[in-house]
Amino acid sequence: MTQRTRLVAIAAAAILVAAASLVAVGRHRGESSGRSQDTHPPIAIPVGKIPPLPSIWLDVEAPGKVWKYVRSNAWLTRIMSEPLGQGMSTGWAGFLATKGGDLGGAFDGLVLDVVSNRLLADPFRVVFFSGPEATGAPAVVVPRPSSAARGAYALLERVARKGSYRAPLCPGPEPKEPKSVSPIDVSRWFIAEHSVFAGERDGRIALARSPLAVVHALCAVPPAASVTQGVDVSITFSPDALGREAQAGAALLGLGPGLRLAFAVEGDRLLPRGLLGGLDDPGRLGSAAPPEALLALVPADAGIVFLATLRLPEKLTRDSLAQHLGRSYQGPLAIRPVALVWNPRGQEKRPTEVAVIWPEQDSAFVRDAFSGPNRMEHRRLCGHEVLASTGSLAAALESTCRGDLPSILHAAPAVSAGVKQSASITVGFNFGVVLSRLLGDAYTADTAAGKKPSPEIESARQLLEELPFVGLRGAVENGALVPGGFRS
Repeated sequence: MTQRTRLVAIAAAAILVAAASLVAVGRHRGESSGRSQDTHPPIAIPVGKIPPLPSIWLDVEAPGKVWKYVRSNAWLTRIMSEPLGQGMSTGWAGFLATKGGDLGGAFDGLVLDVVSNRLLADPFRVVFFSGPEATGAPAVVVPRPSSAARGAYALLERVARKGSYRAPLCPGPEPKEPKSVSPIDVSRWFIAEHSVFAGERDGRIALARSPLAVVHALCAVPPAASVTQGVDVSITFSPDALGREAQAGAALLGLGPGLRLAFAVEGDRLLPRGLLGGLDDPGRLGSAAPPEALLALVPADAGIVFLATLRLPEKLTRDSLAQHLGRSYQGPLAIRPVALVWNPRGQEKRPTEVAVIWPEQDSAFVRDAFSGPNRMEHRRLCGHEVLASTGSLAAALESTCRGDLPSILHAAPAVSAGVKQSASITVGFNFGVVLSRLLGDAYTADTAAGKKPSPEIESARQLLEELPFVGLRGAVENGALVPGGFRS
C-alpha cells in the first residue's frame, strides 16, 4: 500500500466510522496517550428500571468487503481533497493514524490496521436504542469475536485504557436474586485526545461513545439476522421500539417483527438487494405495478418515497378498517396503491414535510381519517387524495401533477424503471438530495439571515448531490417477500 493509498484509507475509514457511528467519540483535553496503570476505582454508572430497546441496527456480514469498499470507492477518495471530506474525518484521522510505535511499540502499523483487520474483521452490528434511558448514542457490537478480535481488544485494553466504569446490573427490574447478578465493567480507551468506551460480556464485545451505551449494548441484544446469500450489509427496523406510528404502519402492512433493507458490496459499489423480513399477515399486501397516475404525483426531487400495494376492505370505513386490522373482517378486499413522500429537513424550526397520496375512491374515508387537530393541506390531484403537512409541499405535488415540475417518472432511467416494477412495498432513498438539503438547512440555521452560502458549502452540496437514488422493493409471493433493488 502506497503512502497516498494509506492516507486515503485512513480518511475514508474515518468517514465510514463517523457516518455510520461505528465508534463514536467524546473529546478530552489535557491528557496524553500511551500505556498507563489504571489505579483509580471504577466510576459508578446508574441504570434505570426500564430496559432500552434496540430500534434500528445495521449488520455487516462481510466486513472485509466493506473495508475494501471504503478504501477503493472513487467518490470517497475524491472528496478527501475537499473541505467536506476533511471536515468529516477531523479527529478520526488522528485516532486511526496513530502508530503502534507511539503506543510503546505495542504493534506494527496503525490503529486503523488493528481495528479493520482484527477487531472489526468479524461480522459486527451497529445498534441504536430507544427508551427513556437511551443515550442516543449507537454502539458497535461484535457478537462472535474470533481469537484475532479478542487479541486486538486485549491489545487496545493494555495500551490505551485510561479509566473505567461499572454498572451494578443491566437496566430493568430488580432481579429476584441480586447476589447472582454480575456487574458490567466498561473501559475507557484514550488515543490521540479521543475516548472510546469498550466492554465484554457473554462472549460479546461492544464499543460506543458513552459508557452507558456500552452497558445497553451488552445487555439488550437484537435478534440475530438470518444469513442470506448475496447480502453483505442489512439494516433492520423494530416497529415495537419506534413508537405507535411504526407499529400501526407495520400492522397495516402485515409485517413481522423486523423489516430488513438488504445490500451487497461489489468492488467499490454498494448495491441494493431489496426488502427482507417475515410477514405476520401476508394477506394485507398485494403485488402490482403502481399506476402511472400515482407516480406522476411524486416529485423527482422527493427525499424519501414509500410505495405500497395494500389489500383493504372494498368499502373502506373506520369500522371496516378496524375489523380488518383485528382480523374479524369477512367482506371482499380490494387493492389500494398508496404513496408517502417525506423530505427530511436540517432545521428544528422547519415544519415536517410529509405527504400521503391515496386513491380518490376513498375520499370520504381519507377526510374522516385525517380530521384530527393536526391540520393537513388537502388537494385532489391526478385522481388521488393528497394530504400534505405544509402548503409548500402540497403546491409542489400540484405542480408535479400538472407537469410543471418533473415527477419520479422523469428521474434517471434506472429509477423510473425501478419504481414501475410490480411490488408490494418499495422504498426509495434520494441520498444526494436529502444530504444536500440537510447540509444547506444546517448552514442557514447557523448563519445570519440573507447571508449567501460560502463556496465551500456550495461545493460540498454539489458533491453530496452526486450520491445515488437507491430503491429497495419486496413482492409478496407464497407468503414471503421476494426482494429486488435498483439505483441510479
